[in-house]
Amino acid sequence: MRTAPHLFCVLVALGLAGAAHADPLAELSASVTDLFSRAESARAHARHCARFPGADRVAPRDALAGWSHRNDAAGYDALMAALKDTAPGLTEQTEAAYAQIDAAVAQQIAAKPQLCAGLPDRLKSDEFALRPALRETRRIARDLGVRPADPMPPRIEPGLAAAIQPLAQFSAWASAAMAEIASAPGAQSDRALREAREEHLLALLEPQGRLAFRGRVLSDSELREWRGDRQSSFAASCRRFADEDGQQRMADLVGSTAVLTGKVYWVRDDAPGGVIGLRDCRILDPAEAGLPLVDAGPVELEPRPPELAELLAAPGPRIGSADVERVLYTAEFSTRLDGAGNGYLDRQEDIWVLLRDGTAMRHDWPVPFGDLALDMSRAREPGRWFTWAEHGKAVVLTAADGTTLELAGAERLLPMPEGGTISGRWAMTDIAIGGLRRDRSFDFAADGTLLHSSDSFVGGRVGTSFITSSLTPAQETRSAYRFQGYALILTDPEGEERHFAARLENGDPAVPDDLIIDGRVYWRDDK
Repeated sequence: MRTAPHLFCVLVALGLAGAAHADPLAELSASVTDLFSRAESARAHARHCARFPGADRVAPRDALAGWSHRNDAAGYDALMAALKDTAPGLTEQTEAAYAQIDAAVAQQIAAKPQLCAGLPDRLKSDEFALRPALRETRRIARDLGVRPADPMPPRIEPGLAAAIQPLAQFSAWASAAMAEIASAPGAQSDRALREAREEHLLALLEPQGRLAFRGRVLSDSELREWRGDRQSSFAASCRRFADEDGQQRMADLVGSTAVLTGKVYWVRDDAPGGVIGLRDCRILDPAEAGLPLVDAGPVELEPRPPELAELLAAPGPRIGSADVERVLYTAEFSTRLDGAGNGYLDRQEDIWVLLRDGTAMRHDWPVPFGDLALDMSRAREPGRWFTWAEHGKAVVLTAADGTTLELAGAERLLPMPEGGTISGRWAMTDIAIGGLRRDRSFDFAADGTLLHSSDSFVGGRVGTSFITSSLTPAQETRSAYRFQGYALILTDPEGEERHFAARLENGDPAVPDDLIIDGRVYWRDDK
């Protein structure tokens, strides 16, 4: 990296020569010179890479935006502006230095265009790092009486708080605002870019005060707009309600159109879309909001993940047994503590269906995978779909964006013998955050009937006390059962229920140690 001309003589000659000792000036000048050289060289690299014939214009801009966020480039600019105000002749000196650095970088890029392909990684290296030295340089400058200006307040977006924002239209506005900083694809591979986009959007929204979003209530805390088989890329999520019954009222409105109001206090830039976090929330019927509705402007939509009923009812092909190469199960169990000191079990369980056409599906639904409409799943839940390949003994999945996942420790699943019965009890206990405990069991009999039991209660620390409280009374259901492929079919007077069921490959099919039912492992209980 070329070094900028030394600025010490300019700082001494113009405005800072009155310091009692020369050493702080020399230290400041050397540090400013180094920061200037690093910062302007980084910017020149991005500028010339974007101008190079046939170059990708977006990648250099994204790389520079990530560098700016990681290195507090705004703080560097404020320091340079304060130094120029204190020593006016410094402006001419830096202009000459800019030209020297720009010419040197242009010559480098012309000689080695391949430097641009590695620009994102180069800008993450120590060669262009500012932040460690910038903090110390600002301290020295303050000791010499140089005070960088405070950051400029964000612009205020007119009209956001004055009307109800349909989430599809708000999504388009929010995405355009974040694109001012960096592209969405670039942000998914660079955490600094995601943070920069999030901080920019948050800075635009926080000064607005209370905002109102309209959409479909999806849960007791989340709102998202649905338009047919598509949905708004942004959701609004409440983390704290203004009144005690707000969350329950929102739960009662699941499936309805409503307006969620609140003050924005965090933003998450997800792929795709994102989430706006609200506090001091109120959930209202649209007629109660008392604000006009924004009803014009661009919208941003993404595929809406289907509901289970849609996947079961949609026409089109299903996965047949001849399509399946193998079914795998991965699991990770770890014991953790919540904020109150209660232990809980963090369960990460996944089922992977590898198809003979080279694609794979992460099967998260409680029904057999063969019941699901294949075309709808591929189109509307693309995040569940991968291609797969074997690398030695490992299976490696590749997502649509090129990211890979190795199924380390995966165990093969097999269907239960069709038409057969088993005898025994298989149980599962799930201890969640807050001391919530769920007990589930299936008691199979050789005569083709089973008893399904479930119970839920809270047992944990609250302050200095330990309490237990039943959430739901114990429930027992007796059904006839049969196995058919990867299905456990339960029959009672009200009809049939179809559940995903399988056993681990290693073990006695007649008395397996483990059963996977609805995606969760149940262990044989011989008590």
